[in-house]
Amino acid sequence: MLGKFGPRRKTQEMIYEVGLHLGTTWHKCDFQCHTPRDRAWSGSPDLPGGEDAAELARRAWAEEFIRAAEAARLQAVAISDHHDICLSAYALEAAARLQSNVLVFPAVEITCSDNAQCIVIFDPSATVDTQKLALGAAGNILMAPASDAKTCDILPARETVSGFVEAVQSEQHLRDTSVILPHFSMEEDHKTLNEQGHHPRFANLPIDGVYIERAYSSLDLTTVEKIRGKIHDWGKRRRAMLATGDNRTADWSRLGVNDCWIKLGEHSIEALRQALLADEARIAFEPPTCPTEYLVELRVKSSLTGPAAVTIVFNDGFNAIIGGRGSGKSAFLEYLRFGLGRTDKDFNAKLDPEQSREAKLISETLAGDGYVEVVLEREGVRETWRRVLSNSEIITVTVGERTLELTTSAARERFRSRAFRQKGLSSTMNDPATASDQITNIAAAEEIDQRRSIDRDIENTQRSVGAALINLVALWKSRVDLRQTTEKVEDLRARIAALTKRLEEEGLSAAALRTIEESPKYGRAGEYIATVGSQAEHASAQLGELEAIAVTAEAAAYEGAADFEEVRELQEAVVEAKSMLTSSLSSARAALELLATKQNDAKGRFAAKRDAFMLTYTAAVEEQSKHSNFVDEVARLNTELQTAEASQAKARSAGQTHVHAERNYRDALESLDGLIERRRAILKAAADKVAGRSSNMLKARLKKDRMPAQYRAALYKLFEGSGTQSVEESCTDWIRAILEADESKGWAKLRQRFLDLYEAKIMAGSPPEASDGLLSSLQAIIFNGARQLTDRQRKRIYQSLADPVVAGIVAAVPNDAINMSYVDDGRPIDFKMASPGQQASALLELLLKQSAGTLIIDQPEDDLDNRVIMRIVELLRTSKSTRQLIFTTHNANIVVNGDADKIVALKSPEPSSMPNNNAPRVQLDCDGAIETPAVSATITSIMEGGREAFDLRSRKYRFDLYS
Repeated sequence: MLGKFGPRRKTQEMIYEVGLHLGTTWHKCDFQCHTPRDRAWSGSPDLPGGEDAAELARRAWAEEFIRAAEAARLQAVAISDHHDICLSAYALEAAARLQSNVLVFPAVEITCSDNAQCIVIFDPSATVDTQKLALGAAGNILMAPASDAKTCDILPARETVSGFVEAVQSEQHLRDTSVILPHFSMEEDHKTLNEQGHHPRFANLPIDGVYIERAYSSLDLTTVEKIRGKIHDWGKRRRAMLATGDNRTADWSRLGVNDCWIKLGEHSIEALRQALLADEARIAFEPPTCPTEYLVELRVKSSLTGPAAVTIVFNDGFNAIIGGRGSGKSAFLEYLRFGLGRTDKDFNAKLDPEQSREAKLISETLAGDGYVEVVLEREGVRETWRRVLSNSEIITVTVGERTLELTTSAARERFRSRAFRQKGLSSTMNDPATASDQITNIAAAEEIDQRRSIDRDIENTQRSVGAALINLVALWKSRVDLRQTTEKVEDLRARIAALTKRLEEEGLSAAALRTIEESPKYGRAGEYIATVGSQAEHASAQLGELEAIAVTAEAAAYEGAADFEEVRELQEAVVEAKSMLTSSLSSARAALELLATKQNDAKGRFAAKRDAFMLTYTAAVEEQSKHSNFVDEVARLNTELQTAEASQAKARSAGQTHVHAERNYRDALESLDGLIERRRAILKAAADKVAGRSSNMLKARLKKDRMPAQYRAALYKLFEGSGTQSVEESCTDWIRAILEADESKGWAKLRQRFLDLYEAKIMAGSPPEASDGLLSSLQAIIFNGARQLTDRQRKRIYQSLADPVVAGIVAAVPNDAINMSYVDDGRPIDFKMASPGQQASALLELLLKQSAGTLIIDQPEDDLDNRVIMRIVELLRTSKSTRQLIFTTHNANIVVNGDADKIVALKSPEPSSMPNNNAPRVQLDCDGAIETPAVSATITSIMEGGREAFDLRSRKYRFDLYS
């Protein structure tokens, strides 16, 4: 099997540096494999032993078997010849010689006197004498000599299955080094215990598993329920099952043919026994699923761990950190939370370390050269995160040769996880300011990616609404400007016309009059030519920006993509599109260059004409000196007219620029409202799942925000500096009345009223002093007209009506949440009214039934009573197959019955009269799976009070320790 860090050799007891044991890992297995010594073997010559050449042939066959197992992707096998143990030793030696990752177990198949078969699987360290002892316990089995080509004639043993199991259980050495699996396939199958009349003996068999010689999927429901203890005539005890191939041919056609995976933490019979006792989590008949994102390793250097860093490797399933009081379990979890950007201080920057034990731990022990490194895997990509106290705002992430710096919030988005400090589950309701968010985050944990995405979209759209409002205001102002400039142009033209008429009446020559009348025309023509030049220059700049936008995708950059016809066709379309874009842009560039040339030419030619006209105009003015006052006034008015007409043209152009402002604003608001509804739908869907995922201990519903903080904040801005009393209370009543009157459209109507009022202010020219009409409209809106404001207050509120304030009102959104209730004896009560234990047990069950990234909890049992623990234990076994769990705990049920895949035991501090300040105060004792001997001994000592205490409790409860 490939380990997390590449190929490794498996031995009977895996030896690792403390902290680096991998815990349990999945192995595809077949525990019924035969050899040429079996009398039913076919397809290859016999393999007698004794002579050197014969022994070489046996060793060669064993190597061929190991390679065949590897080819079948098997990682654990048992040699189980009928009434024979001879060739299993050769397979063990071959696996070691080839440095294979295949775990080999010795085994023997026995036919008992009641015509049912068993497989006895031995520890790899079991001697031949030990295996013969098992054959002797079956009775009447005379083994063939080791040098014979075939085993003995197969006759039923003396003992029944029940008698054989009892004989093995009564012999401690056999009991400790072997596991018996009776055959329990379908009733019609060969030599199975699953036959009529066998149910009393099967019900009372003190065994933990059976084997089947067929695919698990082919079993009928009745057979499965017999094995699982669901049909009480066949026993109430749940048994595991292993599917085997029963291969007896040299072509290996049945080697691993019936899929079966088993989780093992050691190459030992104890590992197999532990797997049988936790088969829900440790045995699978389909390729097992594993989390795609999980923590791989934690490295900590702190004043607690001493001068050298401490490293812990995590399993991708259930990890338990154990140790006595004061051993540092919580410290390691807090370091892990720090490395992931998930400490309490990361969520609350104002948290005073002196007021938080966890924050104080980080600030005091990671000072100086301390650091936390977390290695994690995300969809097959391994990353190393490093965080130090001196730059705690940043987490440095290394991915291969690439390094990037992330804020803690960005890091939390990058790797999904949930982390709870000690008593964190029972304290979610302690702070009313955060309780709603905490409950919502737990209930909708699986929707976190959707929620983050839509929250980001809402924030972006709020900015878009603000930008759209500014463009809308620009449109209004352009309309005001156009109205005012049009009025001025019309006024100037009327005045010029009146003066011109008077000049004509007073004798101004017709020629001179025509010359003076033509003056504005030359001004307008010049303005037009200049405008074309300006617009051509602007269009050329915009074209340059367009030329930077290109379709650059190349199929060749996507290895193998061009093998598909659709991709090749699309690549041709890309090439054609690029060609057309290039051609179109070139044509546009050429058109603009031609326009610029013609504009320049027109500008030059027109300048000559205007210069000539000005000579005539000057002469006409000088000729009529007696009318100089009128002529000067006409000239002045013509100059003003040119300026006014230019302003009019700019206002008209501005109106054209913002012509879509009203539609864009409307679209932005509709988009914002739509996103709010989508977020509500996501939260509602999450709430609907809560009851089923908490065994109906919880009920949840979408809770619409009845008093949105953004609504209040936006309205408060209106009253700044107005001297209005009780603003917060009045605004709260105002919002409540609006939403109660029309929950779905109330705020939308209010923001439209403010928009209309703001438009009226702009269209009135934004006078510093509002008209009575504007002030009356304002009074009708504020507090729904329920409270009379003073003139001063209304005027100051009017002055506050500006882009930022109005944008805040129109872009404000509610923050909906999930509301939960606890079901107490069938009666739902508010979640905050449930006891801390009830809250914690319900939330933990909910969390364990979700698939929402790594779950980290410090001592969950502190909030749970013993009645709840066993239900949580059952959930642990199933949850760990879909998400990584990392717990610290003092509770043996959580570790042992929860079947932790990896246990890390910390040393309890030794009292000393001469403490060494440089010595580490937190140290690893041992680590591994439950079946790892050192770990098993530590669990017994720390969590059970020692073997003697456990045995005493067993006798007090009248439990047979081995039944």
